[in-house]
Amino acid sequence: MLNNLNITEFLKDTIIPPICSVCGKICAEFLCQNCNSRIKFLDETVCQYCGRLITSKNNPGIKICTLCKNETYSFYRLRSFSLYKEPIVNLIQKFKYKKYYFLSKILAGFLKKAYEKHFNSERIDYIDTVPNYAADRQCSKYCKSHMQILAEDLSKIIRIPFLNNIIKIRNTSKQQKLDYYLRKINLNDAFKVRNCLLSHEKNLLLIDDVWTTGSTLNEISSILKKAKANKIYLLTLARGA
Repeated sequence: MLNNLNITEFLKDTIIPPICSVCGKICAEFLCQNCNSRIKFLDETVCQYCGRLITSKNNPGIKICTLCKNETYSFYRLRSFSLYKEPIVNLIQKFKYKKYYFLSKILAGFLKKAYEKHFNSERIDYIDTVPNYAADRQCSKYCKSHMQILAEDLSKIIRIPFLNNIIKIRNTSKQQKLDYYLRKINLNDAFKVRNCLLSHEKNLLLIDDVWTTGSTLNEISSILKKAKANKIYLLTLARGA
């Protein structure tokens, strides 16, 4: 016999069945199989540092992209689940801006796949993420940022504790509206760690939704290195070309 909880779930899915968050079709989850199949896992030759797709046909043995030859990063390695293309763009934007937090478990599943591919053999002590200034100033657990929610869900399924040790101490302009130089100085002194001892000599997995220029993630990695963190691995849902 159905208990009260099962009856509630049965009625909920019967009266208001889940619909795909991308195409709007009724399906078993919030992402239908057709839309899910269109999200391509980034499983090709990439730069060993930043995870940029390498398409050089003349030199198939290349390991480092041209950008990383001239750039200094504070992190150890970056990988992404997918390129920033539809339909994952649709999911990320709804999750981030429209607060469709029911998508968190689907997105955490994407991160889990990328984690198992690229970092499963690494010794990682904690997960952390990019904090939100507004959310961080709220005490209520109901005011978490979208990335804190995603980090908690990922923490449960890969069984690595979510540290939540990074805070944003001042508001900044939106990175998307700034040029390359202004993106870098916009983040100066914007982040700090709550407790340096928690990061000391630890390997950390820092997650975010999208890698674009990497200014934010590299700045946070720099702060973590100053707190004597050991290796910092970066994992994002998507990345630009």
